[in-house]
Amino acid sequence: MSKLLEALITQNIINENIAQDIISKTQQQKTSVTAYLVKHNLISSRDLLERIAKYFSLAIADLQHYKYQDTAPVLLSHDLIHRYRVLPLRTDTQSLTLCVADPTQEQIFSTLRFHTGKHIRLMLIDETTLDNILNTYCKPQMLLARFLAEENQPYQTERAEQNDEPIIEYVDHLINSAIEKQVSDIHVEPYAQHCRIRFRRDGLLYEAATLPSHAATRVNTRLKIMANLNIAEKRLPQDGRIPWRRESNTDIRINSCPTLHGEKIVLRLLNTNEMQLDIEALGLQINQLKQLRNAYTKPQGLILVTGPTGSGKSMTLYSILRELNQTEKNISSVEDPVEIELHGINQIHINHQIGLSFPVALRMLLRQDPDILMIGEIRDLETATIAIQAAQTGHLVLSTLHCNSAAEAIQRLQSMGVEHYQLNDSLTLTISQRLIRKLCPHCKQLTNDQHTYKATGCEHCHHGYRGRTGVFAFSESLWDAAQQKVRDGITSLAEIQRVTMECA
Repeated sequence: MSKLLEALITQNIINENIAQDIISKTQQQKTSVTAYLVKHNLISSRDLLERIAKYFSLAIADLQHYKYQDTAPVLLSHDLIHRYRVLPLRTDTQSLTLCVADPTQEQIFSTLRFHTGKHIRLMLIDETTLDNILNTYCKPQMLLARFLAEENQPYQTERAEQNDEPIIEYVDHLINSAIEKQVSDIHVEPYAQHCRIRFRRDGLLYEAATLPSHAATRVNTRLKIMANLNIAEKRLPQDGRIPWRRESNTDIRINSCPTLHGEKIVLRLLNTNEMQLDIEALGLQINQLKQLRNAYTKPQGLILVTGPTGSGKSMTLYSILRELNQTEKNISSVEDPVEIELHGINQIHINHQIGLSFPVALRMLLRQDPDILMIGEIRDLETATIAIQAAQTGHLVLSTLHCNSAAEAIQRLQSMGVEHYQLNDSLTLTISQRLIRKLCPHCKQLTNDQHTYKATGCEHCHHGYRGRTGVFAFSESLWDAAQQKVRDGITSLAEIQRVTMECA
């Protein structure tokens, strides 16, 4: 029995029967004791760290300014780091300092002592943080090294890659990592000397990995094979979907686009499991929610949601449709593309190649006795005219419009050719919205004035923020609505300035 399990028995965290079961399970699953304990909620990662530190009289490492890429690979190979679950911290002529979650693995430390020829010094890191660092930095580099090692011969696109295990593992890890981090988009961007991979999380892009330029070809080809796209076609854009593991409930859409140095690929990750589609969870103020419900419970009228791309307009419309979705109502939507499938709603996917445009689909639906129509976006006069006429003749119509404010929506429609009197007779409500990042509840700190909060950053979040919420404006200005989120401690002043482009 390991010294760690003996220590936990001594501290009455587990008993001997549980310890024996842990030994058996960790051997079967080829996992560490600390990983098993945390994964199965036998003890929290932080509590386990503090108990180990006290029992074995070891210091906890401060990794606030630690940069894996600049430190770890210089001291140990990615393969050894991942295999033994150790994090190299620093070295000198005599010793190597390692961060570990379990300091009782004498055989591992003996192996590393022999491998490096140095005395091994230990510091502690909690299991969750160690696992995050290894999965974020070490594992992808190790997998990348594996498939780059096979680059002895020039890569040929025509070669089928279904059995190319290293590239399959690398791409699978890339997608799984993005899903775990709640990333919305993955960008694979080729340049002359390298390929940059970026993740979009909570609306902002950040660099997740860098590959040699020739490796990008293999990554892109693998992604296109997964989506059943034409791997030989590199001159024209392609769209598709990647079927992913059912347990993750993630819908992955892929788009390829030719650029100067190769194809750029963007993956859109949509986690249907985490979508609440709850009108009350969007971030509306109480008076706004009441005003919105009053508008969409009327039998007819036009409701417009405005804002730039990525401001959450579609989610607002889907949340409204979910609340309106009843057996007594005939609800249809025309979308380009259909982003979320809703049971009980007749959704039409626009297909311009066969002539199925917004106006064509809307005319067809109006002959099918609709009660409620959702139009993905009003882009032209013909679509706007049909929407307005439908709203005037007994139908509730929901749609979006690309403009910066609710007031600009009227100007935008008039610039298309819609007459002012038509809007007076049909337009029920115009909403402007943005998405802002929410401060992490674990690490947000009061500012010096003690009235608002600021972002700091911890293991639970990304740069002090975690998740997003909506900011809405009806008659009031968007800045006023956003400031209320600051006063409520939901977000920071810096965040609403970034999103609304206004200053106090």
